[in-house]
Amino acid sequence: MLKNINYFIYSIILFELMSFAIGSGTHFEHYKYTIMISIAVLNFTITRSLPKLDLAHYYQIFKKE
Repeated sequence: MLKNINYFIYSIILFELMSFAIGSGTHFEHYKYTIMISIAVLNFTITRSLPKLDLAHYYQIFKKE
């Protein structure tokens, strides 16, 4: 789910950069970019810091009990 949010944020930023390069300007204020980038960085940090769940391992432990 967090990856989908990051992809959405990246797509908005890419769209805004393309519209800026074409010459139509940007549609967001700068604080909105800051919020989106901080959310993407936070999501990236959370997904990297969480341990990977090995569900098969946990199933074997509960099955033994």
